[in-house]
Amino acid sequence: MANDPDHTGDLPTGDVPTGSAPDSVRPAPRNRRSRATQFFLRGLAITLPPILTLVILIWFGQILYTYVVYPISQGVRYTIAQFVDDSRPTAGLVRPAETFPQLEHADRRYRVTPEFHSALASAAPDAREAMLLQPGADVYYPFQEAAVPYGDYRRVADHLQPHQMPNTAIGVYMELVTLRYFGNLFFLSTVAVSLAVVGLYFLGGLMTARMGLWAVHKVESVFVQRVPVVSNVYSSVKQVTDFFFTERTVSYNRVVAIEYPRRGIWTIAFVTSDSLLEITAAANEPLVTVLVPTSPMPMTGFTVSVPRSEVIDLDFTIDQAFQFCLSCGVLVPPHQRVTHETLQRALAKRFAKVPLPIGAGASAVVDSPTSGNGPPGGGSSQGSPAVGPHANGPDADRRGAS
Repeated sequence: MANDPDHTGDLPTGDVPTGSAPDSVRPAPRNRRSRATQFFLRGLAITLPPILTLVILIWFGQILYTYVVYPISQGVRYTIAQFVDDSRPTAGLVRPAETFPQLEHADRRYRVTPEFHSALASAAPDAREAMLLQPGADVYYPFQEAAVPYGDYRRVADHLQPHQMPNTAIGVYMELVTLRYFGNLFFLSTVAVSLAVVGLYFLGGLMTARMGLWAVHKVESVFVQRVPVVSNVYSSVKQVTDFFFTERTVSYNRVVAIEYPRRGIWTIAFVTSDSLLEITAAANEPLVTVLVPTSPMPMTGFTVSVPRSEVIDLDFTIDQAFQFCLSCGVLVPPHQRVTHETLQRALAKRFAKVPLPIGAGASAVVDSPTSGNGPPGGGSSQGSPAVGPHANGPDADRRGAS
């Protein structure tokens, strides 16, 4: 047993000398995921994009409806309801007698005029319900201070659940406007948004005229800017809206690359405008203001002023730049992917734009990055046109002697 090469003696477990243990006893690292995990992740990669897209669209639609479409629709309904309101004050109406019949959606909570109450009391009991339901009858459903004709209240109650019924007279007529003139709330919302778009169009046309601009500035200076809290909020909001919706002479949709936060580290940025006057004067050269977005939320970032000469314009659209930031650099446009061929073309194009040194003649030639120091074929450089400010100096003599 002592001569057995596989025998390790009385060494405790795990005390195998270094280099003596075969590779089979070492657990192999699991660098690859299991097949089930791969299938699961691939399934997520396929299903998540449409699901997240649908969720984002629904979320955006809800915000748009809550803060834009619904207020406009309510405004249209309220305006029309003011013209079709047939309610009357509750004072002066009387309760029905116990012998009067109950009405649908109202039981005995309805009210009648004193004259119609006397007519019902003198009529036969079997004819009272027909008298209450006939068109134009002086029957009302009361609210706090106003009473709505029973026919209008009944039409609204036929289309709404009990918990959806309005508790004011004007609310009943707002619902009645939807049923009587539009049929449903979707068609009303469509009409309301269309009217709002047309109104904004004509308002914009009016504001382009001098009289419209004068009226806006007058209202801002007389009313808005004199209210302490409102003036601060309004001025900030106006600057943001003017930035996005007003025509500007300075382009703010350029995608550039700058060295930030230090030299040698390149960052994508969006040019927003020229820099501030005092900063430009202190730098003694033209500056631009750029927004350095953060990943994965490019809507936020840092505002930096950089020299115009150190800004590199990129062949990038705004959408491509946003996708690049959202994906943390994973989604690269096809024309920006680095390969050996594309890199060589880009370098050749960049070197071709390098200006000639001062003093070079019209026949001076700049060698391409891949041409080497001599002419093709490795021949002598004698007879080649000299380049540089010392083309005819000692350096040229030494090159000719060599």
